[in-house]
Amino acid sequence: MRTMARGLLVAAVVVLTVVALVGSVEAQTMTVETIPPEVDESGRTAGERVDQIVLILRILAGVVLAGTAAFWWHTRPTSGDMLDESSTLVSDQEAAAGET
Repeated sequence: MRTMARGLLVAAVVVLTVVALVGSVEAQTMTVETIPPEVDESGRTAGERVDQIVLILRILAGVVLAGTAAFWWHTRPTSGDMLDESSTLVSDQEAAAGET
């Protein structure tokens, strides 16, 4: 029964893959080619616009990185907190040993 289910699953995957790859070939498409202007309204070329977008993305990445570092810095446990927890555990263990 399992081999039959696996066979059907493999067959379904193969059929869906073939349909996905071949189905788009049959579609008729109508495209109108437009040539973008060399210079936009602001007087910038396409390369300058791309450079500006890349610069903005780098600035955003820096802001996210700085925010992440600040968050980790402010939420890290301090060494004093870790010592307080370990001393509490030791005192609890000593109390339990003293009671028995």
